[in-house]
Amino acid sequence: MDAEINIAVLDDHRMFLEGVSMLVGGMDKNYSVHNFHVPIELLNALETGQKFDLIICDLIMDQMNGLAFVTAARSYTKKIPILMLSGINTSPPVAEMISLGANGFVHKSSGNETLGEAVQCLLSGKRYFGDFEADQNHPASTAEDDDGFLMSEPLPTLGKRQLEVLKMIAHGASNKEISNTLKISENTVKSHLKQIFIAFGVNKRTACVRKAQTLGLI
Repeated sequence: MDAEINIAVLDDHRMFLEGVSMLVGGMDKNYSVHNFHVPIELLNALETGQKFDLIICDLIMDQMNGLAFVTAARSYTKKIPILMLSGINTSPPVAEMISLGANGFVHKSSGNETLGEAVQCLLSGKRYFGDFEADQNHPASTAEDDDGFLMSEPLPTLGKRQLEVLKMIAHGASNKEISNTLKISENTVKSHLKQIFIAFGVNKRTACVRKAQTLGLI
């Protein structure tokens, strides 16, 4: 009998979590899928020594973004492959993913076959970034700044509104001030900020501004 393969799936959107879990669980009778809705729960499982053969993690989560999760997870284990998923509408931060220890990325718009191929690749010890890795025109730098993020290329792709938000936070504007000036809701401001942070691979405003300045965006 083939050995059971334990796969952890982490996503803070329950419907998507359950959908991915059912999809992955149906790929092979030996796959045993474990759902985690909160990043800290999976980190606690790793800390207590729970064994997984693969972790599938969402890139954008409210309590902890995927890049921060990978960093935290790698403090407990270097061996478990991590596959990241996202529906991000900007260029995914593949260089940051690789630098921090992720082993693959699949966009949520991809077909089931792509996800299955990625799962197989990671379980066999390979990595899977598809065309996203080929789009990286420059290798990730090993230089790290004072805020703890790794500088990498290519230049993050931001929309017109996101650039406006970026410039305003560089001048110290609050979410409410941005909302009033741009005539958008504060929830929309938060959404733009989340996308900007993911594109830059950071999780706080000061690091975001510093990286934007370094890249010449502001």
